[in-house]
Amino acid sequence: MLRLVFTAVLGLLFSFSYGQLKKFYTLKETAKFDTVKFSLEATSGNCYIKSSKEGGPLTIYGNPDLNKINPSFKSKIQGSSCDVALDLQEYRSSNFGDGLFMAMVREKTEENNYWKVLLDETKIYQLNLSYGFGNADVDLSGTAVKNFKVRSGSADIIVDYNDRKPNKIAMDTFWVKADMGSVVARHLELARAKYIMANIGFGRALLDFSQSTGDRCLVEASVGAGNLDIYLPADKVPMIIYLNESPLCGMRMVDGFEEVEQNVFVNMNYTADATDLITFRIDVSLGNVAFHYN
Repeated sequence: MLRLVFTAVLGLLFSFSYGQLKKFYTLKETAKFDTVKFSLEATSGNCYIKSSKEGGPLTIYGNPDLNKINPSFKSKIQGSSCDVALDLQEYRSSNFGDGLFMAMVREKTEENNYWKVLLDETKIYQLNLSYGFGNADVDLSGTAVKNFKVRSGSADIIVDYNDRKPNKIAMDTFWVKADMGSVVARHLELARAKYIMANIGFGRALLDFSQSTGDRCLVEASVGAGNLDIYLPADKVPMIIYLNESPLCGMRMVDGFEEVEQNVFVNMNYTADATDLITFRIDVSLGNVAFHYN
């Protein structure tokens, strides 16, 4: 329910503010390249990323308070790829760590710091996103993402496939990190990722597998003092769970799994050579890990 409310609020936010946004940067294809390596580092604010048929490989709209935000955009073509960096740092913040400290003492996100990033449907992307404080909505429907990394300092981040269009290519790695904020990753089967990694410090993360990925997938997660919720597919998908837990952690296992050896659980559909096997390796220290069915 909280996720639905947050999505609705963020959707309204951009529907009302988009008319006030102006185009800040456009990546033009002055030389031929097929891959865009895009990194974004934001101290604070609200950001929306999705694919679009307008504007070329990368188009960025913004409505920042330029008295507080110092935006920087750099691009460089190297061979068949283009490296692009969007830096949205506050003048008072020299690095991501400073932004995280400011997030701990700030009462609310500035209402005039919005960014909308449009990706092209024909390019291959490697995305590296870091948010200090605020909200981010990343819609990967219909994109071709080779690698995806997102980090929340103290931000609330949603990653989803809103139109239920799967990733156009097999993804190598899907990586999320929640230092003190939250990361919700929905419909991960549509990412077509071979490897999924979650690193939770004091924050919270949700990994949602609505259906079978159709291929073998390894999910590794480490939880410090935060919380991790994993939603498993209810259909006949072979799964195995390896747990490395401590006496101080909390663990909730769903029905239908059998402990075949200490801290190793399999479901009734498990076979070691299954082509669609999902393997979970979970390491938890002081936090909580809970498995659920969709």
